[in-house]
Amino acid sequence: MFSKIRFQLTTLMLFLVSSQSFSNELLLSADKIAVEDGDTLLITFDDAVKRVQLLDIDAPENTENAKFKVDMQCTGLDHDTLYAMGTIAADYLAKLLAKGHSYKLIYQAERHDRYGRLLGELMDQAGVSISKKMIVDGYAIANPSQKLDAPHPYEALQLQAAEKKMGLWGLLPKQTYLWSGGVSAQ
Repeated sequence: MFSKIRFQLTTLMLFLVSSQSFSNELLLSADKIAVEDGDTLLITFDDAVKRVQLLDIDAPENTENAKFKVDMQCTGLDHDTLYAMGTIAADYLAKLLAKGHSYKLIYQAERHDRYGRLLGELMDQAGVSISKKMIVDGYAIANPSQKLDAPHPYEALQLQAAEKKMGLWGLLPKQTYLWSGGVSAQ
């Protein structure tokens, strides 16, 4: 009888542990965060600089890498235009990271994207997602990190940003429409 109860308790504990999300949270000052591009941060923690992909968004590249070349092919945009879009998005992300403020990074240490970046969500002091802010302000598009049964909430926010001509949607509407894969209100 005792061993049956112990087995049940052990099973219950294993279930509870396995059903938990093993997310880590880290409080950071702005001086520990640098911008690599419009959706990638360089964050210093654990005595190292880690590349962190902001969850659920994509921004134009500001570096000639493999994705930049694919984006040029897929969109038909020229190098200078695509590079300018990437630079504008990266500059805006840097502007969001105010000096003297702190941010919370939520991430899973074992989860990386195909480029080796940690996947994470960065929240400002008010608890607002920086990813969400990039979409709402028109400097990134929705790129859900997992398949959902319903549309990702960022997709509706992206459509609103396009309709309101926010950020890149207002600065370079035709080019942003092409870069986004035609996912706007045009």
